[in-house]
Amino acid sequence: MNVSELEATFLIPAFDEEGSIAQTVEALLRHTSGLKSVEIIVINDGSKDRTGEIARTLPVKLIEHETNLGYGASLKDGLLQAKYDYIVVTDADGTYPLEEIPRLLALAPEYAMVVGARTGEVVKVPLLRKPGKWLITRLAEYLSKRKIPDLNSGLRVFQKDVALRFFQLFPDGFSFTTTLTLAMLTNHYKVHFMPINYHKRVGKSSIKPLRDFTNFTILIIRICAYFNPLNVFVPPAVLLIAMGIVKGAVDYTRQGHLGLLEITTVMTGIQMIFIGLLADLIDHRMKL
Repeated sequence: MNVSELEATFLIPAFDEEGSIAQTVEALLRHTSGLKSVEIIVINDGSKDRTGEIARTLPVKLIEHETNLGYGASLKDGLLQAKYDYIVVTDADGTYPLEEIPRLLALAPEYAMVVGARTGEVVKVPLLRKPGKWLITRLAEYLSKRKIPDLNSGLRVFQKDVALRFFQLFPDGFSFTTTLTLAMLTNHYKVHFMPINYHKRVGKSSIKPLRDFTNFTILIIRICAYFNPLNVFVPPAVLLIAMGIVKGAVDYTRQGHLGLLEITTVMTGIQMIFIGLLADLIDHRMKL
């Protein structure tokens, strides 16, 4: 589809981004001049520097938080005030190649979401974050049964009405994009991952690897349990039952009787299967 026919709202959450917010908005205006209509919403999330002051001089709609509420809270506020049906999310730190936005938007009518996957030729992800990112992505792929090139990319285009269906699930923190990705994939929406480059950020990151790794892991399990509970409950349940049976067979062979541990392990596995089946039944009834 020709992007000249598209209208889009751009959401830019910003926390202490005085060094890059103006350049981000200027680059966005330059690379989206071919669109039919453009709305840019900057969400100043309680910045302590000159981010808000600079944003007030730019041709954008500005939402200001008195205190830092979080990345997700900023995007939720922007989403509720967005005027157009296509929503584009990007960061204000200079990491994402904004020149790729027309390519993402050209694919937008075919998909519920188009994600700029950070798998291009130049990807400047800090070394400390790579192991956690790899583990979280593998867990998400295992539980969702989908290939996910980039779980939480901050550059993406999605349809506003689809995102609003999952609005009550969106957290206030960095997990907004992870939640949106998993919600769409586990509900069988068409999601396309387009390779992009990823540059070194301007300024200091507010991501804390250990804390955010823990939060992301819990979130992935929770979202997959919400939309696809059998994938969460059945594998560990089968493992417990198998372990109990093997332990019971060994004990019975050696001692002539079963111990409490193997019986408890098998019963716990059976209970987990029934919990998964009950959760799956509830999920299907809610979709009727």
